[in-house]
Formats: sequence, structure tokens, C-alpha cells
Amino acid sequence: PITLGHVDLVDRTLRFADSVVVAVGVNSAKSYRFDQDARVAMVETALVGRDARIVRMDGTLLECADEVGADVVVKGVRTAADLEWELTQSVINRDLGGVETLLLPARPELSVVSSSVVRELLSLGLDASRYVPAAILPLMRDNGR
Repeated sequence: PITLGHVDLVDRTLRFADSVVVAVGVNSAKSYRFDQDARVAMVETALVGRDARIVRMDGTLLECADEVGADVVVKGVRTAADLEWELTQSVINRDLGGVETLLLPARPELSVVSSSVVRELLSLGLDASRYVPAAILPLMRDNGR
């Protein structure tokens, strides 16, 4: 699900961009508690009132960027491992698709917030509300497995 870290990234990006496209995709290497439609609904709910367009990303990031006319991708990084991974991806995205990547470090208080943490808490029956926008809490209860 969308986290407070994601929302912060959108808000910070809107400080220097006129609008943001948020792509909700599927990564075969990840397991999801919520299907793509549920995650799109959560993002739409969490970002109400912001100049953000939410799209389903059914292919690669480069294909999505091309479809929406984006030439810059903004990614958040929390840890050195995130940075290493995203730096590699940024080179590939630029080389193969001409898409630049802007990396924004997570605010320290959000550096432990991730969808994986939220999924783990939910699977254990623990409260994840401090890590996600309050507006999506009903959607998490209605759509979770």
C-alpha cells in the first residue's frame, strides 16, 4: 500500500514540478497483499487534492514514462542499499530510454517506512496506521487478505 513516505515524496516533488504522475505497477519479484486495482484506489484516495495523476503501470517504467510523456522519474531512497539499486536503475533508464532519474533522500523520520513493513505488520495483525495515510485505512481493511 501507499505509505506516508510515498506521500511525502509526491509532496516534495510538487514543490519543483507542476504535476506528478504516480505509476502503480507490478513487480514479479514482490508479493502483494493488495491487487493492483486496490493499490490504485489507495493512491487515488491518499493523494486527493494534489496535482497528481495516477496510472496503472502494466509494463516497464520506460514504457510507462513514454506513454505519459515523462522524461524525468523521481525516486525516494531510504538506505545505502536503495541508493545503490536506484543508481544502477537510473543509468539503465537513461541509456535505454533517455529518462533521467532524480533521487530524493527520505526524511529521517520516514526512513524506516516501506510497503514491506506495512505488509508485514498487517500479516501479523499489528497496527500499521502510523505508516500510512489515514484516508486509506478503511481500504486496507476492506481489501486485505
